[in-house]
Amino acid sequence: MSLLDNFKVDIKTLTDIQSRLAKLVDVPTIIVDPEGNPVSEISNFTPFCKLIRSSPKGSRKCIACDAEAGLIAVEKKTPRTYTCHTGLIDCVSPIIVDDHFLGSVLGGQVLIDGEQTRDTIDIKRISKEFEIPINALEKTLHFIPVVSRQYLQNYVDFYNFLANQIAQMGIHRLTQEKLLKESREKFQLEQQAKKMELKTIRAQIHPHFLFNTLNTIARMALIEDAPKTEELIYQLSNLLRYNLKNAEDLPRIKDEISNIKRYLAIQTFRYSDRISYEIDIDESIMEYRIPSMILQPIVENSMIHGLEPKKEGGKITITGKVLPNKDLLIKIDDNGKGIEAELLHMLNNLNDRSEHHTGIGIKNTNDRICHHFGKEYSIKLESQPNTFTTVSIHIPCIK
Repeated sequence: MSLLDNFKVDIKTLTDIQSRLAKLVDVPTIIVDPEGNPVSEISNFTPFCKLIRSSPKGSRKCIACDAEAGLIAVEKKTPRTYTCHTGLIDCVSPIIVDDHFLGSVLGGQVLIDGEQTRDTIDIKRISKEFEIPINALEKTLHFIPVVSRQYLQNYVDFYNFLANQIAQMGIHRLTQEKLLKESREKFQLEQQAKKMELKTIRAQIHPHFLFNTLNTIARMALIEDAPKTEELIYQLSNLLRYNLKNAEDLPRIKDEISNIKRYLAIQTFRYSDRISYEIDIDESIMEYRIPSMILQPIVENSMIHGLEPKKEGGKITITGKVLPNKDLLIKIDDNGKGIEAELLHMLNNLNDRSEHHTGIGIKNTNDRICHHFGKEYSIKLESQPNTFTTVSIHIPCIK
């Protein structure tokens, strides 16, 4: 596929336009790709040039000559005249779309009046080089036009006009395709939005209904003398209430920690003696603010991928302090399964974090930290298989 094809230039239409215009102004014309290969039918070629191109060797030489002429025109960024390999004067105008060289419009096939004559063409060399009978070449010589330099400029102007028209066709097609692509993408996004809206409606449970139901179950547990069940339900109710109703983008650390305690209380109840936790946060930082819900996804990762797979369970430790540079450091440690070196490297590489399901929470957390505070702040993972995993959250102190 040629560059003209890639830029959506209709070759059939192109050939038709070239043929009609060339016939109207009676000048030889051909359109070639950057390698000199014709992409259209030849129009009004002189018998001499047709004969040269009828020879395999002559055709290859013409293609190479056309390619070289096109490249020079691109370098000079202007249409130009040049002497072809047979000694005729040709013209070339490059076709450029979106800074890409698509090919060239060429023609001419003339001699300059007062500078050249038909006798200056070395038909003996041409006959021998391209294996064309010399008498056949002689018969075509008198068809070669002899024109003035001033008249030759009309040729150049025509080829430049045609090249610009082709470029405009390419630009128009590219614009149409871009608009069509944008329209399709917009339609797809609208369809996705409608599907998501429907899913949200289907999944939506009114918070009051949810909390009232949980409170009813808790009271039933109290009546039935099941204090542990009652406590578990209240923890779940408070956890859901915080997650659903917390509209603050930067809540206090103590509020986020209280919510983490609810989550861990539910998990330790679920796993009994297998899971334990410890929270050691400096009281001095409890009033500082952090992005909402950046701790829970990390703690959940520790629980699901670190402690759950271990038969004997393990422990999660959360610590927090102010660093000497006045930034905040919060660490979530677990002595669980750990992370293999290859996966650890991937999770510490932002470009790859979305490639593994265990990294979804980590990536989202890191993205939100970068969004709030800039790329100099982030999370970092350290781990050793079957020993530990530490996730360090580094953010500025905000009150």
